[in-house]
Amino acid sequence: MRTPSVLHVGLLAVAAGLVVACATPAALPARPSAAATPEIAASSLAVPTQAPMVRPAGGSASLLLVRVEDPGPNGSLIQQELGVLRARPIDPMTLRDIPGFTPLELGHHYRALLSPDRRTLATIVWPSGSSSAGGVLHFVDPVAWTDRVTGVQIDESTAWLEWSKDGTQLFWMRYIGDPSLTQYAVFATDGAVPSARELMRLPAGFQPYEARLIGSRLAVVGATDQHGLATGDASVVFVDVPAGQVSSLLPLAGLRLGQFNVSEPGLYPFRMISPALAWDLPRGRLIVVDAERDVVRVVDLSSATESGPLEIRARAVKGAGTAKMVSTTRKVAALSADGRWLYVSGMREDVSGQGPDMHLTPIALQRIDMTDRSETARGDGGKGLWLSSDGSRVVLFGETVTVVDANGLRQISHFGTPATAVVAGERGSIAYLAHVSYPGVSTLRAVDLATGRIAATREIARHVADVIALP
Repeated sequence: MRTPSVLHVGLLAVAAGLVVACATPAALPARPSAAATPEIAASSLAVPTQAPMVRPAGGSASLLLVRVEDPGPNGSLIQQELGVLRARPIDPMTLRDIPGFTPLELGHHYRALLSPDRRTLATIVWPSGSSSAGGVLHFVDPVAWTDRVTGVQIDESTAWLEWSKDGTQLFWMRYIGDPSLTQYAVFATDGAVPSARELMRLPAGFQPYEARLIGSRLAVVGATDQHGLATGDASVVFVDVPAGQVSSLLPLAGLRLGQFNVSEPGLYPFRMISPALAWDLPRGRLIVVDAERDVVRVVDLSSATESGPLEIRARAVKGAGTAKMVSTTRKVAALSADGRWLYVSGMREDVSGQGPDMHLTPIALQRIDMTDRSETARGDGGKGLWLSSDGSRVVLFGETVTVVDANGLRQISHFGTPATAVVAGERGSIAYLAHVSYPGVSTLRAVDLATGRIAATREIARHVADVIALP
């Protein structure tokens, strides 16, 4: 099975975790970062100019590495200080640059998504870090190595980006409200003749978390928000895309999602609650894993109904797999291609009330049979979780990296080095992991999934090391 298209987000001046796996959730109001980085003080960055695209005779690009580079003598003062983001083709096995290709200019920050037929890479490039004004949509042909700059301008960060199933349209969601009102709108453009059009607006006060297209409908998971705080339970908004209107709203009673005001001695008075979502689109369902309880909900995306909350049938285990289950604030999940096996881990995040210190406690990794919701195996968890496309390997990452056999959660290998994210799916039997550090050196590693061994390592100057998989 092919790895699904991956949505990538790159930031030049923020040392944040890179986005991987199936898609990117919308940014929810967040607590202060444990390692905040300086804001950019001006918005005078010039829109990046893409040089004429050149590639070596017979050369092809299958993997791009995005990193910070010197802008050259024509860059602005701020670009000279911060650098610019550029993407260059690299060898999938050695991670070395492939010479002869003109790099893609990705400005100060960007989003990128490959089309279903893998022939068009959509990139939204923003020139400035002081705001998301001036973003421009590009369509890159990764085979011919050409960059078509469209007239579509996007003056806000996007909460969601997705191609239509046939690859003829591109959809996105962005914030359109003022500081006192949470308001998001859905936009679209045709690929052949790009021109942005607003399709509809989500209910006022609704903060989106994740979204997916299901045929002619859009399902958006989120919660009502006021001044950065969730005011009710989570829900799923269903949008009739052709009609440009909300067709139904499904409340998920008792499921908390978003930032809540809490009172916990010695801790920051706000807590982010993030349940895990596993979209099973071939079977028309969404599996929601409660972040605070050991229960799941199954949303029927066709009928806009849900079953749940349904208790996970925990299995008594002994020995090495006795990782504890405690209250969490964030769950992560991955679902096998056949929809049967659900892998769940979690993290409890405790932020000190004094200063930026954050304590992270990984929660157990569970393998759950969705035919009866029974736990069949348990092991030590991690901050992030990724499942290979063939369902044979699970990679847990955070302060350390662990590769486990997906069937019994047996450990294949363990690395004592951190990884911020699995930045791309696979290229053959290789997975790619990156650790980014602001303002220091980042590291990209290629891991052989069959053996669990590191096949190649590359150190990268500065704090961005993102990978985009191409055809």
